[in-house]
Amino acid sequence: MSDYERVASIDELQPGGRLSVFVDDEPVLLIQKADGCYAAIADVCTHDGQPLTNGPISGNEITCERHGARFDLTTGQPLCMPATEPVQIYDIKVEDGSIFLRLATGETASCAHPGPLNTVMAGAPTLPTGIPPGDDAAVSATADEVEDTDRSIDEKMLDALRNVIDPELMINIVDLGLVYSINHDGHKAYVDMTLTSPACPAGPQIIQQSKMALERLRDVDEAEIKLVMTPPWSPERMTDEARDHLGIF
Repeated sequence: MSDYERVASIDELQPGGRLSVFVDDEPVLLIQKADGCYAAIADVCTHDGQPLTNGPISGNEITCERHGARFDLTTGQPLCMPATEPVQIYDIKVEDGSIFLRLATGETASCAHPGPLNTVMAGAPTLPTGIPPGDDAAVSATADEVEDTDRSIDEKMLDALRNVIDPELMINIVDLGLVYSINHDGHKAYVDMTLTSPACPAGPQIIQQSKMALERLRDVDEAEIKLVMTPPWSPERMTDEARDHLGIF
């Protein structure tokens, strides 16, 4: 349909990835979930107007990193307070290696790929080069290669925690120096972390988002977050970039 806008190629987005794009000059968050399904929503929380860009994603839900509002990626409906209004969703069409978006029309679309009802796959899904159609094992193995297997699980966990943002300081918890230790036993992750102060009102939100960020990793089935206050946090634990961001020299 002519009202679709091309926003990206399929090569720009891997399972678990996201892109910030524009449709009719409006910011939109394009997501390919871990299962390969696409979703597209307005990149704005209806509670406070802040971007959802880096919000944690779990299953078919995205969480605003500022105040914890959750939205359904398929319908845009709010799933918990403080949000009460839905987020605008977008129809998605994949054709000739490109991804197209338009404002959702409410029509039930056909879908040749597991995903939201507002996703249209035009033609057969594109398989990776050199893999014969029907070779599910090869497709699965190739998908596994998308995740950087050269890095250790501890490095992957640290990167995942960089997606968790302190909603008051707007700095990720790793650069802020809140993460004290990371360990794992098989597919269970253990993290010792702290807060900038024992009375930090965002503490429960940060802990929950840290757990969600880790459990999205392929190598982690369960994450245990332990909150410790010894040694107490101090600005000296921040990275240089975080200190610059806050104007601490």
